[in-house]
Amino acid sequence: MRSLALLAVLCFATPALAQVASVPGFPASPITPQDSGLMALQEMQRQQLVQQQNQIMSLDAQMRAQQAIQDIQATRAAPRLTPPDTRPGRALPSIDTSQLASIPDSILADSNRKVLDAANNHR
Repeated sequence: MRSLALLAVLCFATPALAQVASVPGFPASPITPQDSGLMALQEMQRQQLVQQQNQIMSLDAQMRAQQAIQDIQATRAAPRLTPPDTRPGRALPSIDTSQLASIPDSILADSNRKVLDAANNHR
């Protein structure tokens, strides 16, 4: 009777031991050497892609920083004007005032009055 019970237990237990437990993210069948080689290749390619993306981001940040520095330097640079020659015997440059904008005094006074009226008009 014991041998019959032992035989029955072994018959039911053997198929259960032959089953491969499935792991989430991995196929239910056993992994072959080809599969593991392909998975290693995929992982290596993924890491290369991440490295390339990091390099691109780094170069982009460097380029933006360089552009910002150049913009700041461009705004700092004062235009180079040659000073007039002030040595004795040299004539100073003359300015033709007829080419400058002129506003008659009456128009300036009228504009000033309007500004003062607007400033004093507290509604």
